[in-house]
Amino acid sequence: MWADAEPDDIAFADSHAAHGNFRAWAQLTAHTRTGLARTGRPRADRELLRWAFSRLA
Repeated sequence: MWADAEPDDIAFADSHAAHGNFRAWAQLTAHTRTGLARTGRPRADRELLRWAFSRLA
């Protein structure tokens, strides 16, 4: 999933939610995959990432 993402979006996700933490990346990935499935988008974008951020505990 992240292989198709824009490098700037990956950096955005890390700086706003994951902070280089493996567990945070795993949670973010799970929520992002759910969002992709629900929206039918081909890859994560900032709008979808913001939604995924809101789902993090």
